[in-house]
Amino acid sequence: MDRLFRAAGRVAVAFLLVLGVVALLPAPVRDAVPEGLIGAAVLVLGGLGARRGVRGPR
Repeated sequence: MDRLFRAAGRVAVAFLLVLGVVALLPAPVRDAVPEGLIGAAVLVLGGLGARRGVRGPR
């Protein structure tokens, strides 16, 4: 259960990180970025974070 909460926390951090990066982009670039790309970035970053949490540090 603890791993589940940690993985959910990493996904949440990835989501906030991507939103922060998108917020820093200029308006024309932000409008040109498709929403699907933002969602994919959140999933990839969250998956990488969850994978690292499951495997543990080396």
